[in-house]
Amino acid sequence: MRIIVGVLGIPLIIILAVYGNYYFLVFCVIVSFFCMNEFYNLFEKPGPMMKWFGGISVHKTVFLLISSLIVINFYFEHVNYVLILYFLMFVYLITDEIFKHEKHFEAIGTWMLSVVYISTPFGLLSLMASDKFIGIFGANYALISLILIWTSDTSAFFGGKMFGKHKMAERISPKKTWEGSAFGFLFTLTASVLLYLFFRDEGSLVHFLLIGLIVAVFAQIGDLFESHLKRMVKVKDSSNFIPGHGGFLDRFDSMLFAVPAVYIYLYLKSII
Repeated sequence: MRIIVGVLGIPLIIILAVYGNYYFLVFCVIVSFFCMNEFYNLFEKPGPMMKWFGGISVHKTVFLLISSLIVINFYFEHVNYVLILYFLMFVYLITDEIFKHEKHFEAIGTWMLSVVYISTPFGLLSLMASDKFIGIFGANYALISLILIWTSDTSAFFGGKMFGKHKMAERISPKKTWEGSAFGFLFTLTASVLLYLFFRDEGSLVHFLLIGLIVAVFAQIGDLFESHLKRMVKVKDSSNFIPGHGGFLDRFDSMLFAVPAVYIYLYLKSII
């Protein structure tokens, strides 16, 4: 089932990324919505009455609405609106905590983390597939980033499964090994060379190797961070929504660190 979902899902995502613009924006909003929903459920379980409605509450509705609007405003490059939404989220969370009978002010940090951790990367990913962004930077870096991220995840998984002996972070993710990590690096850099051959008019080999290196590093950090979150709340998967893959957060955890890192690299390269 895991392979079937991958075989069907990856080509669909590639098609949406190639078309980009509103098609890919809708995809990013939907997936980020499910990721945020799973993040919310990891740290705040719905009460008995709310389970009948999928755990929907006023708090959760505001949380998901603001996070979706952040993704949309990143796509349209309305940075001022994004900052306003960050502030509104912060004010809402503070107000909510003040009037609660049981105070858990650390929850403010948890929910603010979520919009930086999930909404922002999906907003940047949608932006990178827009005609305007491609026109400025010369290539569809959303598609390039996703291909490299999938290469990193897949090669690290199979490399670790076949050759893994030395544990990488046993307390966080017992199955992660240094051998798997090395395979992830090797194959991601190889894929970046192949992408250079395809997009050679859009940048140098060094440029694509740097993107590959950035993805290889930050994709694995993203994977470990999500494993750490699940370990904190003692669950195996963020949900069981995707057969054989767990939840949306499990499938897109690497992207959440890698995409902002690639965006920052592209932005700094454009101004230096």
